[in-house]
Amino acid sequence: MKRTLTPTLEIFMKSALIALLALATLAQTASALTLTEIGRHDSGVFKKSAAEIPSYCVSTKRLMIVNAHKGAIDVLDLSDPAKPTLIETHDVAGELGGNMAVVNSVSVHGGLMAVAVEADPKTDPGKVAFYSTLDLKLLGSVEVGSLPDMVTFTPDGLKVLVANEGEPNSDYSIDPEGSISVIDLSEGVAAAKAMTLGFQAWNEGGAKAEEVPMLKEKGMRVFGEVTLKMEPLETRPATVSEDLEPEWIEVAPNGQIAYVSLQEANAIAEVDLMKMEVSRLLPLGFKDFGAKGNELDVSDKDGINLRSVPGLYGLYQPDTIRLMTRKNKLYILTANEGDARTRPEDDDILPGMEEGDLFSDEMKLKKFNVEGTPFAEMTEDEDLGRFKFAGDLVKDHAKEDGTVTKLFAFGARSFSIYDAESGKQVFDSGNDFESITAEEVPELFNMSNSKTKVDDRSRSKGPEPEGMAVAQIGKKTYAFIGLERTGGIMIYDVTKGKKAKFLGYEMNRKAVESLKLEDKSPNPEAGDLGPEGLIFIAADESPNGNDLLVVCNEVSGGTVIYEISTK
Repeated sequence: MKRTLTPTLEIFMKSALIALLALATLAQTASALTLTEIGRHDSGVFKKSAAEIPSYCVSTKRLMIVNAHKGAIDVLDLSDPAKPTLIETHDVAGELGGNMAVVNSVSVHGGLMAVAVEADPKTDPGKVAFYSTLDLKLLGSVEVGSLPDMVTFTPDGLKVLVANEGEPNSDYSIDPEGSISVIDLSEGVAAAKAMTLGFQAWNEGGAKAEEVPMLKEKGMRVFGEVTLKMEPLETRPATVSEDLEPEWIEVAPNGQIAYVSLQEANAIAEVDLMKMEVSRLLPLGFKDFGAKGNELDVSDKDGINLRSVPGLYGLYQPDTIRLMTRKNKLYILTANEGDARTRPEDDDILPGMEEGDLFSDEMKLKKFNVEGTPFAEMTEDEDLGRFKFAGDLVKDHAKEDGTVTKLFAFGARSFSIYDAESGKQVFDSGNDFESITAEEVPELFNMSNSKTKVDDRSRSKGPEPEGMAVAQIGKKTYAFIGLERTGGIMIYDVTKGKKAKFLGYEMNRKAVESLKLEDKSPNPEAGDLGPEGLIFIAADESPNGNDLLVVCNEVSGGTVIYEISTK
């Protein structure tokens, strides 16, 4: 005789089955990949960028760390990854002399180290200095563009590429063009020369100027004019080449194409290294925060509260980008941090100027005409009242009478995967980062990396994914994404691209009363704060024969070495 379960029992058994399946899935996921801390080096310096970007030298088994605090490179002996030892803090800026001031990036290839150095003032040309990784001897330097923010070698080591961000000075009276310098090392460092590639072709009257309206429609962000901080207030035109500010560079495995993140502009530039030109710009579009799966927390006054906000869109604005190849297709992975161009401090405000004038692109809802729109019901601090919007885009999309139709946020609070050939997004992690941290570390949810207030960053870019490393281990590819504000490392299996899967969250930050001690050094009880630079060291190049992940933490000033297990 057929038996029929009572509704209550049926629901109970279904729920139990679902729970068992969830536990089984979680167990499988948890065992797929693990990170185990095996070593660390602490600078003892809090919130001064004493550990930013790492690079590893295979031949010397040394780890080179950007110590922006001292304008130097910290050289660590990594021959025993469990006991990294400081060999030397090499004063790069001091050795170069002149107006060289801040070290921003480092890259190593075949015993040669390239260091990107910013000038003071930052609007002046910077330099790339070259050193032997064995004896740290200065071999030469090459002048590049303004504010060289990132440096990397091509796979064959014959070229060095530099992302010259070209940020404006504080009052916008000087705004250098963003550019990419390509340094030719084919005849050695002594004969090294730099060719600098820019974006003038997209300026008014340029060969590609007609593309700009279409690029803006698809999500690329340029200003067109800026307001100068002076009395009386005045505006001046801003060119596309001034607005585009290169942030990060990745080179394709064949060494022929490079991809450059243009963070503030919400785009990626493709550079043809054979023709030595910027070949195209790839706008990244907007993320719909009203769509299911893209919920976010928009207020720092409402506790943990993820919700859909129809009409709110996010600019992806990646900082770090990485590449991976799957089935002969190249993909671009982006850590969608978000970034405003300028933020006026209180003492920057002049008569007749308020927070939100065009020279500052961060604006609040009260600056817009929302009368008669759904946003009119969202002006309280517990809602969108304190949220920071990209004011220029809100104005660009408003009706003729100024009534707001769409709102735009900085950053997408996620990581994404794009088809490099078409520029099409094939995956985005949605609201994973906020939903996972809300569940696993609610006491640290959207907390700043230098403060201890829960929910503090919800009104401004949330957890801020910034650094990223991609690892090919066996037949699988993994992505490790650092959350700059909340802290911790998100781990994904990205082998199948559009079907990327979350594997785990490595978090060693703790909720403590103070992040620093009385002597202003980092509080060790707080854990690691502000993961900035991440690199993967493959087992066949690793000092101990195991796959490693190195993470530099900008705020707590420490470098951590993790061992990766995929068993």
